[in-house]
Amino acid sequence: MGEALALADASVVLDVYPAREDPIPGVTSELIVEAARKAGADVTPVHNKGAVPEIVEGMAGPGDLVLTMGAGDVTDLGPRILDHLSK
Repeated sequence: MGEALALADASVVLDVYPAREDPIPGVTSELIVEAARKAGADVTPVHNKGAVPEIVEGMAGPGDLVLTMGAGDVTDLGPRILDHLSK
């Protein structure tokens, strides 16, 4: 995961939560952030999902592609991010 995130210009990592399965001990967002940074990624850990649109707004520029990936209600962030970017 860290190497994949290093391919992006910048990324945001939210907290990991189990989606219909038991949590895996030791698998946390910090583990992903550390692996990404070790691979050379510009990664921002975010623990408050509600802050993501404003954070992405500060990161993205004209012509940038913004992708959201994740489980659960992460897909709800897409329209909120677009709203912030359209201002």
